[in-house]
Amino acid sequence: MIKSSASDIEWRTYGELDYGASDNLSAGLEEWSLLKAHLHQLGLDPMQTCVELGCGSGRLTNALAQDFAVVHALDVSPHRLTITNRVPNSKNIVFHLLQKPIIPLPDDTCDLCISTHVLQHVSDLRVVENYFCEMSRILRSGGLAVIHVPVVGAHGMTGSLSEVALRRTKEFVKKGVLSVTRGLMRAGMRRLPWKIDHYRVFNFVWLSEALCSRGFSSVELRILPWAGGHSYVFARN
Repeated sequence: MIKSSASDIEWRTYGELDYGASDNLSAGLEEWSLLKAHLHQLGLDPMQTCVELGCGSGRLTNALAQDFAVVHALDVSPHRLTITNRVPNSKNIVFHLLQKPIIPLPDDTCDLCISTHVLQHVSDLRVVENYFCEMSRILRSGGLAVIHVPVVGAHGMTGSLSEVALRRTKEFVKKGVLSVTRGLMRAGMRRLPWKIDHYRVFNFVWLSEALCSRGFSSVELRILPWAGGHSYVFARN
């Protein structure tokens, strides 16, 4: 059984301190309007049950709940869930605190599973892969997954050799600082003089193979004009 990610410790802490998640509901409506247009192109119907993996402060959750009868909002931070409980459309939202990378819903029950601005911050790739399995399990046949993760060509990344070398250097330094940060957080220290988290740039070839091997098909990468150009993976179950 895959255990929770080491990343959970910082995101529970940052949730408690209200760091690193947007509560801009207008921005959530704008992003969802863009995503919904692409999902309609792909034939998303019906729109009854949605799962959001990593709901944060409810920026996107509130927008989803305008169109879905039920939105299951999942997060590792109880404080984030408390904030999301206050959004205008909260009556259509069911909240779940994640302790492990398991989505607490039955098989074949959801029309859409969506995760934005989340999986790049999960340090253990096995946890990411387990979430892919869980998404496939809970989606009905023909259901869709939308996964926002950074890839080269989006998020301002060109893939040039100098850019990659700089990013790798930063990742190496960050890995050591993050290890210390997690140790201090486990010891009870919360308000550290820095904020650091894991950040992964994904390879679409790996993403496509990982999703297809777990039951998805028709895996597409679309770079959308959101926040200057962000990348989203669309996959059919």
